[in-house]
This record gives sequence, structure tokens and C-alpha cells, in this order.
Amino acid sequence: TPKIANYPFTTLHPILGVVDVDQNSYVLADIPGLIEGAHKGSGLGDRFLGHIERCNVLLHLVDGTEPNVIGNWQTVRKELTAYGQGLSEKKEVVALNKIDVLNQNEIIEKKTALQDAGAKHVIPLSGIGKKGIKTVLRKLKYFIDVKDK
Repeated sequence: TPKIANYPFTTLHPILGVVDVDQNSYVLADIPGLIEGAHKGSGLGDRFLGHIERCNVLLHLVDGTEPNVIGNWQTVRKELTAYGQGLSEKKEVVALNKIDVLNQNEIIEKKTALQDAGAKHVIPLSGIGKKGIKTVLRKLKYFIDVKDK
């Protein structure tokens, strides 16, 4: 029951949780959504960007039901770059979320569009349908392990 800020899809504080996958665990930080201008302090973005500095890998949830998945992904990428501190160089997994309400052609189209725009690790996901979750969690663990070596 996180407190919600005065703009869509954001909470007021990052939430930490422990992920267990394949007899391994790691800490996952749920960082609220970033809006355009976050690097300048719009919303609570600059505070959230500071939390991201401590993360080994980024999981970017992209709402697959949005018509402009590329623009939404690029907005966050631009904020990471503008903030600096090496955030734009961090490994990133892009989860195309809400695939349970998309048909197969829409999933392929949106995944391909994200990849063509520069997203390297795009994984279709349905939180509610429990599809792709283990794949995403394993990919995150892989990048954490690589970073630790």
C-alpha cells in the first residue's frame, strides 16, 4: 500500500524486496516511475535517480498497452543519461509488461520496435499472468553475477 504521488504510476518512496530464484536471492529496489525532467528535480525524480546509482542492473518495466512504448522507454533513458553518474551505462533489462492483454502480433511488434530503438534485452512479461517473470529474474541475476566478478 505505497503512498501515491500527484502524477501517474509513481510512489513516494522506493520499495526494497528480496527476490528468490533458482535457490539464489538478491535485493530488488522498486524505483517509482521517472517523468521527463526528473534529472532536474521534476517530481521526485532526482531523489530516485540517486537510489539507482547503487543498483548493479536496471529493470525497466514498459507498459505494453501504451501506444508509444518507444517514447516511454526513451524518456527514461534520456533522464538516466542527463543525470549522469554512469546510470546510462548500467546493464538494463526491458520488460514489455501486460502482454496478457496483447495479441501475439502486438507483442512481436512492440518487442521488435523497442529492440530497433536500442533496447538490448527485451523480455515480454505479464505480472498478472505470471508469464516471463522467471526469465526476467534470471536475466537480472545473470547481470548481477557478471558485475560481481
